[in-house]
Amino acid sequence: MLTVTPEEISQFRSQLADSPEALAALDAIEECEGYLDDAVPLLVMRETAQQADRGLGLNDWLEKIRQFVCQEEVREFLESGLIAPVIEPLAVSTGIPLGTATGLSILVFKLGAKNFCKVPESGA
Repeated sequence: MLTVTPEEISQFRSQLADSPEALAALDAIEECEGYLDDAVPLLVMRETAQQADRGLGLNDWLEKIRQFVCQEEVREFLESGLIAPVIEPLAVSTGIPLGTATGLSILVFKLGAKNFCKVPESGA
């Protein structure tokens, strides 16, 4: 399970101080003791009023945002831990709620954006 440390949450709070939705997402991540695998479905449920298991799973959400986050500029922001410039454009371009976009951006940061965006090589 991928976790966010209290120190990382504090850093993200500083970045996202002007976004109540993003701060609420960080609160949810804290409620889940930093476990992103638990926090993202919780955010989805709170923001869409859908049970996470009845809608898209975590991997489905990651696939939904892959094209956007793998753009070079976005990927570079996430690699350096800067999620503030990413979450609003991500939410708008993919049609997902801002809090969910916050959680998913942090998840891609923790996975490593470069690894997340790697295209598997064909076995030629």
